[in-house]
Amino acid sequence: DTFGKVGSDNFNSILKFSKLANSGVKGRATDYFGNPLTDVTITVSGINKTTKVRHPEGYYWRPLLAGTYNISASKHGYYTLARKSIVVREEEPTQIDFILIPKSQVRARKRRRRRKRSV
Repeated sequence: DTFGKVGSDNFNSILKFSKLANSGVKGRATDYFGNPLTDVTITVSGINKTTKVRHPEGYYWRPLLAGTYNISASKHGYYTLARKSIVVREEEPTQIDFILIPKSQVRARKRRRRRKRSV
């Protein structure tokens, strides 16, 4: 059988390829209270393609070759969170969770502090 012969001849290559398919970053995007966020953009510096978080529970997966990367998560109305020097290893995903802070929450906190100072 031809497929069996091709498979056995290329077993090591296929095994190596399947391990490479697991390389990258994965994780979850949530807000400060642990609520899942969608429509978060995951950006890897130096790579033009972004990944959007679409899973309703905030999970994402970004395939990457082994190496060191700067990765950020951004969403309209939230502060961007950047992680530097993330090491991605061959054969297993690197877990990177992002907890984003709403800009409105920080502005409200600043207003409260200003009011307390003026009293």
